[in-house]
Amino acid sequence: MPVTELRRAPAPDGELLAYEVRHEPGAWPPLLALHGVLVGSSNWIHQMLRLPQFWWIVPHIRGHGESPPPQPRQTIEEAALDALAVLDAEGVERAVVLGNSLGATIAFALALLRPERVDALVLVEPSIPALLSDDAGRARLEQEARQARALLAADRIDEALAIFLEPRLGPDWQHKAGSRRMAEWRRNIFSVPQWIDAVLAFDPGPGVIAALDRPMLLVYGAHTQPFYRAMTLALADLCPHAELVEVPNAGHGSPADNPEGFNAVLLAFLERLRLLPASSSSA
Repeated sequence: MPVTELRRAPAPDGELLAYEVRHEPGAWPPLLALHGVLVGSSNWIHQMLRLPQFWWIVPHIRGHGESPPPQPRQTIEEAALDALAVLDAEGVERAVVLGNSLGATIAFALALLRPERVDALVLVEPSIPALLSDDAGRARLEQEARQARALLAADRIDEALAIFLEPRLGPDWQHKAGSRRMAEWRRNIFSVPQWIDAVLAFDPGPGVIAALDRPMLLVYGAHTQPFYRAMTLALADLCPHAELVEVPNAGHGSPADNPEGFNAVLLAFLERLRLLPASSSSA
């Protein structure tokens, strides 16, 4: 029997969005978990498996899994409204919203657009290049998008994947993934350039960010790339009420890289907010 159930929700533009749910009897509160680009919903598999006391809602972001492709000029704000449509389909008024990388950017936009729907935010290395004055990271993302588009147009799919996976997993990245994950990556890669464009265009402005009053946990991996750490620290500077935590033995995807460490941080944060189910135990 599968751990999660695949469901569909109508998006604002009429498309059907796929999402996964794990809702054991009595599980609470609802946790909306948004995955990063390329990786898909497996970004949160260790949390769904190990923390069944929560109501897990994990959308397939457009271009990933069973969801439709991104919109022609996809924006982060539109993706946030997609996530809101999934909450509506589940009948969830308020949720703790988690995100990793692209998913953290979308989660943050959701809180800015509809703060009344967000109990708290857990943002793992959000990708918001507009926070940095250094243009080197932005230029690198633009170059990666151009290279990926050219390679995908030439049907050189694995070379396009290498642009994003080799810096994180090393030159032997293909040997570190099973056939199922490779198939997932080869499918999801086609949406990556559009999502990079959306991330580069997202700039809510420091005033709007500072006005956000939702409880916030900012997380980064001890071994992440400097660009991602810098964006996380920049957001922490603009949100003085946010908690900032480093997860050891983890890179850009600490929920998957070090599930025990990340889950312990998540549980401690929710406990401080009195959002932890009475039956919860350690990760």
